[in-house]
Amino acid sequence: MPGLAMARMLGTLALAFVFAGIARGQVQDDRHDAYAQAHITWSLYHETGHAIQDFTADRFLMSNAEREVHADKIAAYLMIPNTEDDYEYQIYYDAAMDLYMDTQAPDPNHIYETGRVRAERMFCMLYGARPNSRWIALAQKLKNRSDSGCIADFKAFQEETVDVLGFAREITNLDEPKMIDPQYVKTNGGNLATAYNYLQDTQILLLLAIDVEEWLPALQVSEKPFKIIAQGCNGYDGFRYSWEESAVVVCYEAIQRCMKRPGLLLPPLSSGDEVAVENQGAEADEEDWVWIENDPEE
Repeated sequence: MPGLAMARMLGTLALAFVFAGIARGQVQDDRHDAYAQAHITWSLYHETGHAIQDFTADRFLMSNAEREVHADKIAAYLMIPNTEDDYEYQIYYDAAMDLYMDTQAPDPNHIYETGRVRAERMFCMLYGARPNSRWIALAQKLKNRSDSGCIADFKAFQEETVDVLGFAREITNLDEPKMIDPQYVKTNGGNLATAYNYLQDTQILLLLAIDVEEWLPALQVSEKPFKIIAQGCNGYDGFRYSWEESAVVVCYEAIQRCMKRPGLLLPPLSSGDEVAVENQGAEADEEDWVWIENDPEE
């Protein structure tokens, strides 16, 4: 939650997607477009969390599982809304629900928790940061800690993160952070070309890079300047951080997966008045989603 930088980036991001008509033609509908925004934002921030661990050398003090949990918290922290704007909450909820609906078992070589556990932590951080928001009903329903526990956890993480970012800014002594120009490795056509074009047309990676530049310029002046590289990954449909290159690698396969995700796996668009909650145990003739009102006082 880097303050005005994130709010400004999200506002710019919203406008970029409004006018990127060509890019919209590459996804199934506006719902998939919004979902892609959330997934890309969350994934890039998660991998940037690993870049922070690399810069501070904390990665040598953490287990693999601890690194993943910490990167999740960094991503959630950066995405927590600074206002009551519906767009800021929608992108956060989409990212959390993307994890919540992931039914895959934990991967012992990479992610060590279920998607649902990771989503519950996201909702806990949101509640801890914004307990009085009119959007908080779903977070209160799905968070993994008590109200007071989430507030205490967020405060502790915020203090720790502010200290790290403040230290990084102080030692770089930069008036203006260096630019991060995302690199796009061209494809040889096919399905991955659609993902390549989508990233180029929307410029979402550049917009996210601007945010990273503002809140952690130290990543650009280390011995291995931070980079964002979009490329084909031989079938791997995710994002990853390369310790050797100090780079977040955005795999075109991951973007393609977002653009073609079956609609039934996407939660409906929510609003500031209502949020959609999975209707667990629904019968064949019942809706997959039910709506609950946002009212933090209830």
